[in-house]
Amino acid sequence: MKTIFITGASRGIGFEMARQSLSCGNRVIASCRNPDDADELNSLMDSYDQLDLLEMDVCSNDSVNSCLSHLYSKRQPIDLLFNNAGIIDWRNFHEITEDSFARIYQTNVVGAFLCLRACLPCLRLSGSPLVVNLSSRLGSIDLRGETQLGGAIAYQCSKSGLNMLTKQAALDLKALGICVVSLSPGWVKTDMGGDQAKYEVEESVRLLRTTIENLCLEDTGTFIGEDGLPIPW
Repeated sequence: MKTIFITGASRGIGFEMARQSLSCGNRVIASCRNPDDADELNSLMDSYDQLDLLEMDVCSNDSVNSCLSHLYSKRQPIDLLFNNAGIIDWRNFHEITEDSFARIYQTNVVGAFLCLRACLPCLRLSGSPLVVNLSSRLGSIDLRGETQLGGAIAYQCSKSGLNMLTKQAALDLKALGICVVSLSPGWVKTDMGGDQAKYEVEESVRLLRTTIENLCLEDTGTFIGEDGLPIPW
């Protein structure tokens, strides 16, 4: 049994990662901004004793530190940090506002960094710690212009920034035995991805979990798709 800490777990990929992980016998610590409003997560708690639901806002350093410090005070190992929390604005280069650009960067990049840094003490209690930063092919500079979707310039830039966080954290944390990777879930039918997307949420998460299960420390600092194949930076 592994202990998996999931950010942004109240819906979409985060919720489905929690559900599938629990069904396989893992322990899940699910975090979100408003646990009282997370109806699906709360319903899972009726079925699984190994689910904990915690309040955490990735945009607040105080909130992140309070949540992870509480876990470390109980000497709780975390085997997998699934940095999933993220937001999107589909507006293009000409339409995006400064405030929205900053909000997306704060959530998708700074939030992921704060969670990773605060999670380190718990990760170091694990025998094989892994950090998955949920990225996107839209964050690949090499692939830009070849993707199916346009617009969303702030989101694209934030995922490129998240990829750099993965690369640098992989360098900084390899000596501690911590593997850090960026994974793309593919184009998924969520509130973010829309109804025309390629994957149902269940299938995307199933593919992600298969890829995650095959990762080891030698994979640190890589950018991988839901199919397990490398994605160019």
